[in-house]
Amino acid sequence: MRALIFHQPKKVSVDTVDDPKIEKQDDIIVKVTSTVICGSDLHILNGFVPQSKPLIMGHEFMGIIEETGKEINNLKKFDNAVRS
Repeated sequence: MRALIFHQPKKVSVDTVDDPKIEKQDDIIVKVTSTVICGSDLHILNGFVPQSKPLIMGHEFMGIIEETGKEINNLKKFDNAVRS
């Protein structure tokens, strides 16, 4: 999949990263349809919050649920999801 990756202050790129996978039984995988960067992302982008390794940005998003762990009972594949 493609993701916006922070590399160093003021340097980001859209890179190919590994597809997510269910690791814990309460995980949810969402196919992101829209995302934004927020104030905390801007602090990272401008170097005010130091990062020691590359970081996927854009933790506020909406999309469609692709897969759920076995402990998730109230959501299912193809449901809409929002994370803010």
